[in-house]
Order: sequence, then C-alpha cells, then structure tokens
Amino acid sequence: MDEDQGLGARDWGLGTGERETMSDPSILVLCLGNDLRQDDGVGWAIADALEQDPPPGAVVRRSAMSGFYLLDELVDAPRAVVVDAIQTGTRPPGSVVEFAMESLETPAGPSPHAIGLPTVLGLGRRSGLSLPSRVDVVAVEVQEMSQVAEGISDVVRRAIPEAVAAVRRRVGGP
Repeated sequence: MDEDQGLGARDWGLGTGERETMSDPSILVLCLGNDLRQDDGVGWAIADALEQDPPPGAVVRRSAMSGFYLLDELVDAPRAVVVDAIQTGTRPPGSVVEFAMESLETPAGPSPHAIGLPTVLGLGRRSGLSLPSRVDVVAVEVQEMSQVAEGISDVVRRAIPEAVAAVRRRVGGP
C-alpha cells in the first residue's frame, strides 16, 4: 500500500452484518469462535473483555468464519492478531499460547472448508490479495468444543485475563 494512501474511511466488517468505519486502524484483533460449542466461545469472551477497553490503534472484531471465509475477514488489514480456541491435548486446558503465524505450519485440509489459517493466508497472498503483513496468534487450550452447548468451562474462563494481556502485548509489539 502506498504510504500516502493511508487507511482513512476504510470499512471494517464486524462479523455481524454491521459496518464500522475506522479512521486509522493499524491492527485488526480478530476473535474467532462459536459460543454454541462450549469452550470454542472463549474467543468471543476475550472480544467482550477487549471491547470494554480496546487496545490503542486496534479494532476488535469477532467471527465464526473458518477456512477460505477468513480471507474476507482479513483483507486490507495491515496487521492482525487472531484469537482462537485450540485443542491439542498437549497442554492443560486454560493454557494460553501466543506465536507468530509464520511459525505455524499446517497441511491443507480435505476440503476448502477445512483448511487452516496458514494455508488460507498463503493462497490469498499468492492470489494477490492485500492481507496483513504480520499475523500473530493468541490461543487458549480448551477442554470441550465438539458438543453443542452454551457456556465456557471454568478452567478456560479463568484464562481470559491472561489471554487479554497476551493480545495487548501482541498489539503493542513492533
């Protein structure tokens, strides 16, 4: 992007059909999740906390999108911090991890709807889309997100303040 062009009057979708105009957003904080899949709602709970006191220079959005649909969420964002639930089984539930997206490698999924964010970003960039130059991830290891039920487990809920602090560190970073 040309520096003189700036980001004034850019429309940013909120993931709810609404539109918000930001005069100078520098970082998109994209909180992913589904509050009908138990602990998978942690990303939206983190969004709730961040919206109470948004990080300076950032816009907080939430989305239930995945796969290629994430391109719509990320296009034209200069930088992004993606917040999500993970279930690896390698850490105790409630563990908060943060890393640069470039350090994560995931294979392509069995269908276009089941591919990971690194693959989506790579394909989008090769297609010439304007995607964030840097994407950081803040994730919370969860206990249960396969059954349809509302409510985040207590152990995951206790991780929200730590995850919010991690997002703030990533937003404030270089």
